[in-house]
Amino acid sequence: RKYATEEPDRIARIRVPIKINEVAEAIGVEQDMIFGRVFYHFNKKYSYKDEKGDITTFFITDKFEGLSVNFALVASTLAEMKQEKQKADQYLIVSGTGIALSIFAIILAVL
Repeated sequence: RKYATEEPDRIARIRVPIKINEVAEAIGVEQDMIFGRVFYHFNKKYSYKDEKGDITTFFITDKFEGLSVNFALVASTLAEMKQEKQKADQYLIVSGTGIALSIFAIILAVL
């Protein structure tokens, strides 16, 4: 099925086509780099098998429709990555504050 922009069915809403050439151009790298990263890294890392044995893939190449990603999986992956970054930023702030307080305490002790 072609990706339908008007009244898409369930599959069309889940599998969203991507244009590797446009992504590569926007980032400023070769198309092979984008394809390799998405197909070999993201697909391996984020695809999963459910309890029934069905495999949900991050990225798919369809002979007739081209390249597409699982939109729901991409959205949840990005949300998870954003949450991890926020945690890391919080840890850095707490650590930086602790170091600053320690330095301040040492300066007060020396004076």
